[in-house]
Amino acid sequence: MVTHKARWLDQQIRNVFYYETITGDPSTSEWQDIVDEIRADYLAQLAPTIVNDYYFYGIDYRKVSTAGLFSFFVAPTSGEWNGSDTADSVPTQVAALVSVKGTTAKPNLARSYMGGMSEDEVVNSQIVSAARNNFETFIDLQSVLNAAGTNELQRVAVQWNTSHTVVLASNNIAGSASVCSIVPTTQRRRRIGVGI
Repeated sequence: MVTHKARWLDQQIRNVFYYETITGDPSTSEWQDIVDEIRADYLAQLAPTIVNDYYFYGIDYRKVSTAGLFSFFVAPTSGEWNGSDTADSVPTQVAALVSVKGTTAKPNLARSYMGGMSEDEVVNSQIVSAARNNFETFIDLQSVLNAAGTNELQRVAVQWNTSHTVVLASNNIAGSASVCSIVPTTQRRRRIGVGI
């Protein structure tokens, strides 16, 4: 489980992605490469779409095939990343919903709520095409991580047990195309300071 960690207007933002490894678990140095790769994807794909007070500052990673294991935090080598759009942001509960559906049996669906859009990215209550393309490309890039390393991560859709302590089933969705909803969505949120 790889959790993207960001902050935006005094709130914490989390996006959770699940992966399987084919050859083994990434080393500590590979996790550094992975967070640097993710930061580069934010920079290349989302800089013009995301407001300049949205900051991606690292990832947590945790093995979820076994219950009770700890999470570890890694910050990008180049430091935190923030968007470059100087326009006003949409309300913090508004996000672009990007879905990926694999051609496998269930579980085969993953969703990401991408916050931090500026008002420029929404016209007549619809997310503009350029922003949707940026979000889709970013999520597509998250499909496979550490491809140049020893232990590649391939994205999966997962099913948790009822107590949400361990993943029971997963199916590979790496390479499945993402689709960004044209209509802004309300992202899931907790009370400020709760559940992080």
